Amino acid sequence: MRHTLATLSSTGDPRFGGTAPGDIRGRRAGCRRAAALALILAVLAGGSGCAARSGAPAGGDVVADAQTAVRVKTALVNDLELGTLPIDVQAVGGVVTLHGTVAEEAQIERALTVARGVAGVARAVSALEVGDPEPTVERGEPNLPALAPRPEEGPLRLIGAGISVRRTNPSGDGLGHALSIGPLLRLRPRNGLGPTVAFNWTDTEIETSPGGRPGLAAVQLRPVMAGAEYGVVQGRLAAGLSLVGGYSFNSLGVDTSLAGAGRALAVSNSWVWRPGASLWYDVTPRFGINLFGGYLFVRPKVTFASDTAVETHRLRANAVVLSVGAAYWIF
Repeated sequence: MRHTLATLSSTGDPRFGGTAPGDIRGRRAGCRRAAALALILAVLAGGSGCAARSGAPAGGDVVADAQTAVRVKTALVNDLELGTLPIDVQAVGGVVTLHGTVAEEAQIERALTVARGVAGVARAVSALEVGDPEPTVERGEPNLPALAPRPEEGPLRLIGAGISVRRTNPSGDGLGHALSIGPLLRLRPRNGLGPTVAFNWTDTEIETSPGGRPGLAAVQLRPVMAGAEYGVVQGRLAAGLSLVGGYSFNSLGVDTSLAGAGRALAVSNSWVWRPGASLWYDVTPRFGINLFGGYLFVRPKVTFASDTAVETHRLRANAVVLSVGAAYWIF
């Protein structure tokens, strides 16, 4: 291995201590060979060496992150303005962090733009500094992209949890709108198709029963849903279109202070599904806010009592759901 690194360092790149003429094409070739070496080392290691570090993913995630880091490093080397700058690349779960020194602020934005355009990059974060971009590696040591996470750099943005406030506008006759509070769960943002989960807990006032009498109750819908989301990530902002389905655990809140024929007595659980769209914005590395709009399809059975009979009807509780929430990245 020591002989291999020495061979790479003699390609003419002044960062590697070579003595041959250092034109730009030679430096790029040296960086490409160094990046290829990093990928080979990561694959041979099988993820075991990196996973031993605190906070590092195991198995295929390490190899995928290594491949992403190499692709980003290659893209930076091939950029005419950034190719000769000492920029390190670190990838963790699709989140890429750039380390090193650049000559001016504009080069930071350019480096982030280049990184975000690489396949497999869900988010690009800058840890670059403005200063004298002189090579900082020791003589004979290639400037390879980082292949494992640094625990001190903050959350991996895998799971976020929080709460949201929802307004429900039912489309069925005899139902009233209501405000409700429910849990909010956020999975790692990504570009393209990926899994998602949703709760969309809502309340619906039964203003009148099917017979036209006051319902005197509210249906509380507590769905648990999973499905797919197509997302687009640009910096701190993430947008997504989702389709989820699942099962709703329903209950009935009865106004016992009022009496009247046609009162709702019971409600059954039911299947539920929901298309929707959301916007997420990370205010800080750990805290983000969410805006959501969707349409909930749910039809539970509700039992009503009158003076002469007890009847069960399927309640068309389909509703437009609008919500705003906040989530904290747990890890």
